[in-house]
Amino acid sequence: MEKSSSNIKCIFFDAGGVLFDTFQKGDDRIRNLLEARGYQIEAINKAIRKAKEQKLSFITRWEEEEQYYKRFYGAIAEELGEEDLTNELLFFAHYAAQCELFPEVKEVLDSLSKKYRLGVISNAMPSMDWIFDKLNIRKYFDGIILSAFVNAEKPDETIYHTALNKLGATVNESIFIDDIIKNVHGAEQVGIKGVHLDRAEKNSLEVLIEENIL
Repeated sequence: MEKSSSNIKCIFFDAGGVLFDTFQKGDDRIRNLLEARGYQIEAINKAIRKAKEQKLSFITRWEEEEQYYKRFYGAIAEELGEEDLTNELLFFAHYAAQCELFPEVKEVLDSLSKKYRLGVISNAMPSMDWIFDKLNIRKYFDGIILSAFVNAEKPDETIYHTALNKLGATVNESIFIDDIIKNVHGAEQVGIKGVHLDRAEKNSLEVLIEENIL
């Protein structure tokens, strides 16, 4: 049976791609910085390919994340023969430093927070947590559940149950919004109403109006 919007008390959001994002993707941030330095695109792309040979394990602490990205950007710097590039790339090309809110999100959170409990369920490294302060939106959320801190990733059911417990919510009174369809299906598998946000078609305000949430 389809859940009525009148029963909804708790709304969970994915973070990157739903609330905020970088408007230059990771490789493009690296390319633009290095092209401005005078490197040729062929050499840059070769260096990026080399860096992607780095093994990425499950990261749960900032220290681990920092070490990984220093190896990643360090491999680029080494390939280009300029080791000092490592820290510059870490500072300017790292995802957390570059995120911006989608235009409608502040209005959406202002409105929703007056009526619902709000939470985040995101597959993310530890630095994702800082973005909520950088963009001044932490105040809207009753819980921010990141995979790095709970040792589980969407679409595994564990992370959804962790989020429900954190907010004291039931599946019948919750919905989850994500831009990745398999994560929407993961929420539905545990009984949460899933909503797919395809920003090529609609923004989050339009989707929430369509769902009779706003």
